[in-house]
Amino acid sequence: MVSRLKWMNCFAVVLLLAAVNFSSAYAGTFAVSSRSDMTEKMVRIRATQFLQRATFGPTQAEVDALTLEMIDKGVTQAASDWIDAQFAMQHTSHVATAKAMLTADGWEDDEVSVGITRYRYQAWWHNAITAPDQLKQRVAWALMQICVVGQTGSGFNSTSEDNLGQPRWLGLSNYYDMLLENSDDTYRDVLGDVTFSPIMGVYLSHLRNKKGDPANGVFPDENYAREIMQLFSIGLYELKQNGEYKKDAQGEDIPTYGNEEIKAFARLFTGLNYAGSTTVSNGSSNLHTPMIMHESGHDQDPKTLLQGVTLPATTDGVADINAGLDNLYAHPNVAPFISRLLIQRLVRSNPSKRYLGRVSAVFRDNGQGVRGDLKAVVKAILLDRECWNSIRITRVRSPLSIKVRGTGTERSRMMEPVVMYASFIRRFGNGVSVTHTDNDDNVTTPDSGGWYKLPGMGYNWSQQPYSSPSVFNFYSPNYQPAGPISSFTASKRIPNRTLYAPEFQLFDAVVANRMANRYRNDIRDAKSDVNTVNNAKAGKEEIDVLLDFSTEEALAGDAESLVEHLDLTLCAGTMTNAMRNALVAAINDEPNASNANRARGALLAVMMSPANVIAE
Repeated sequence: MVSRLKWMNCFAVVLLLAAVNFSSAYAGTFAVSSRSDMTEKMVRIRATQFLQRATFGPTQAEVDALTLEMIDKGVTQAASDWIDAQFAMQHTSHVATAKAMLTADGWEDDEVSVGITRYRYQAWWHNAITAPDQLKQRVAWALMQICVVGQTGSGFNSTSEDNLGQPRWLGLSNYYDMLLENSDDTYRDVLGDVTFSPIMGVYLSHLRNKKGDPANGVFPDENYAREIMQLFSIGLYELKQNGEYKKDAQGEDIPTYGNEEIKAFARLFTGLNYAGSTTVSNGSSNLHTPMIMHESGHDQDPKTLLQGVTLPATTDGVADINAGLDNLYAHPNVAPFISRLLIQRLVRSNPSKRYLGRVSAVFRDNGQGVRGDLKAVVKAILLDRECWNSIRITRVRSPLSIKVRGTGTERSRMMEPVVMYASFIRRFGNGVSVTHTDNDDNVTTPDSGGWYKLPGMGYNWSQQPYSSPSVFNFYSPNYQPAGPISSFTASKRIPNRTLYAPEFQLFDAVVANRMANRYRNDIRDAKSDVNTVNNAKAGKEEIDVLLDFSTEEALAGDAESLVEHLDLTLCAGTMTNAMRNALVAAINDEPNASNANRARGALLAVMMSPANVIAE
């Protein structure tokens, strides 16, 4: 075991050094045997590229099926039909999944002795890995990083029940399900549901926010008023529809709002308290049901909001809030601001002006007069011609082959650690192995249909579901890592000629090391050791996610075939020839290694290489 581990570590280092030193401008070449083989490979690359963005990582069966559909219908039409079919699916509830896990293990959802809140994370991972409605799950993950909440809210980890008999610790899962249901609604529905959510009310403190008493120096809380503008809708500065900043006569950026607008919106978001409460100040918590209005606590005076619009005096607080949300939603910044964030989460870190402009146009009007139709917006994002051009495929007649290359930094992004790991498990996962400990007897039961009970996993890469450190998400959409990128002038295609690399805010030396260790251990043992204890009513239980590398091991006797397979499977064909040659040489330098070791060493090297980590 020691020699195998040493070999795998050296293998990864060799390839990483090779990969980093070769620019993506150099293409990788695939030999083909016929024109039909050429078409199949080209389309397979497109199917993989598309599904890497629209799911938590494609399974081999999903790639195979979509490849056939694309050959039959054409690439764009097949992708469009796939999107329609996904949005037609019933969403897979995280609350229901967590409760089903609890029931299967024999627990009630309010028991306190088992670390029961871990089921919240386990349900998230299980759905990310197994849910059929992959596109909705992926869009919900994107929305969760726009309308951010985290587990640090008061009562969010409580194992007690709320006033309707629902476990408080599942309130965050209920919030996620709300965004999941909104994935095929309008963004106005998102803003409305988020505003009235008790989870958001607690997290950004507009729950029990009461009208002020200016004469005595008492004013409403401004927290939610500020963040719904800055982070959830319009951003700090006025934008053109293509993402460029508008400028005033002095050439300065134009703020979208100021202190007076913050104060006005703070007055708007008053009078809300938990469902079942009797006043704006009293009532036990309910984290699963929208907040209700108490008119006595709502500021009923006129309010001047964005773009000089004044809401009249009213005695209907809910209508007042909805009118204020309509005013916010009507702001021209909403389309480019939210479209850019969704593109960043699904496709690339730096959408071009034309790409963003086209998506913003669909956001403003889906063709049927509907603004912010998320189904139409997501489809526009995933089917835009620039969504495909991050990978360029060229036919070569002699010798018959295709060349594939990524088209560079402006059209790529780093995969989020959580998405990359979910993709790894979806691609290679083969069920779970459950070890029950009862009366000191261990009984291990493989279960291909079992629960993928992964924990939060935040230790491995500083990112886990429900655990954003603040309302500003795990990373800023405008983050620039130290180094040349901060002074680099992008091409004229990019809004404001500035490049960003959001996910790199997570990726430091510690995270890189922990991530490599995680993949090394999983690949070495062909299982992910989760070691979740005390989940079975009868005693302890350990869960191992089983991993299947049989396809890779069967190819390991032919290094070139193995490398081509890993390239197509994990990198959508974007390895350069130099990188592939380095990997083939490394495999062939271990003539005495078993096929299992050769395959797993190669897989580890590719998993940690830029060709996989940087998505084209």
